[in-house]
Amino acid sequence: MTIKPVYRNGRPIPGVYDVYIKFGPHDKDRFRRRKKFADDSEAQAYENDMRRRLGLEAKKPSPFTINAIATKYKDWMRNHIAGKNDKPRMLDNYVLPYFGEFFPSNLTSQLINAYQEKRLAMALNKAVVIAGKKGLPIPKKKPIHRQINLELQAMSTMIDWGAAQSPALCEKLDFTFDMLPYKRQIPLVATRDEVNAIIDAASDLFHKSLFSGLYEAGLRSEEARTLRPMDVNVESEVIRVRGKGNKTRMVPLSAEGRFLGLLKERLAEIEKLQKEGKDTGEFIWGNIGSFKTAFNGAKRRAKITRKITPHVFRHSFASHLLEADADIRDIQEMMGHEDIATTQIYAHTTFAKNKKLVNRAFGKI
Repeated sequence: MTIKPVYRNGRPIPGVYDVYIKFGPHDKDRFRRRKKFADDSEAQAYENDMRRRLGLEAKKPSPFTINAIATKYKDWMRNHIAGKNDKPRMLDNYVLPYFGEFFPSNLTSQLINAYQEKRLAMALNKAVVIAGKKGLPIPKKKPIHRQINLELQAMSTMIDWGAAQSPALCEKLDFTFDMLPYKRQIPLVATRDEVNAIIDAASDLFHKSLFSGLYEAGLRSEEARTLRPMDVNVESEVIRVRGKGNKTRMVPLSAEGRFLGLLKERLAEIEKLQKEGKDTGEFIWGNIGSFKTAFNGAKRRAKITRKITPHVFRHSFASHLLEADADIRDIQEMMGHEDIATTQIYAHTTFAKNKKLVNRAFGKI
């Protein structure tokens, strides 16, 4: 790195920077000055001036620190990204406390590695504290590789966004992050009997239709919450779903399935309430803030003890389609997955289908 804020007691000293410039192959061939600057741009100008004096090419300035870019980026996300968005939380809780005072041009592989090590240590320390309170064995490690990768991806995406603005807020990074190794866990899948039992045990039409939509349309909770009557085409047996990143996809419904009938009933119920002068809101299931409680209640009444959640119904949608010989690309489209690798994880859940194939091939030997 070339410019680094100076810290005291774990906090950056306002306006104080160490400027490092390496002008040879050895560590001794390094220029360093600690100075106080009025602002970030003055620090960048000083670095470029010293580079010119040493006969080095001046670096392109990053007009904004990562903190400053994040402020503008979060404003942009609030206006342009609908639905659930974890990036602001990841930036505020983890990325900005560590990287916020740096310029994007200051980032290096070593700095990224240091962040990964710190986050792993933080997670392990937290796990040790929790284990101590609960009297559990002290864990050797806390597997949060995927979470750390997502945090770094959020920062990388933000910097790319900043570089694409006009005028640019920063330069694009000239290196890629080495992500921590991560293997997706095979998702839990409910059986058809478990799904039907939970839907049957739902307390009313509102929740029966909602739970059925999570399963037969593969809806995420946020997608279900924002589904509107105008998104449903009963005649064509299809719904329009707004997914992550405000991307829209079309999901066909089975004429013989349970969901289409329950959805028609729910729409008729909404229409009746509106005729009675009651405010039903914009969405079919707009008020689902406590629906996990309702789901757990239905699961308890159905006497199901496995750790089945509403999102497991979405996993079951994909897995049962694979068992029915659906093409993986078609499932990717219906699930709204950007990367086919995300959909391919469900290929590992189709044990029932594989068992039938084995019985068909070897059952008579």
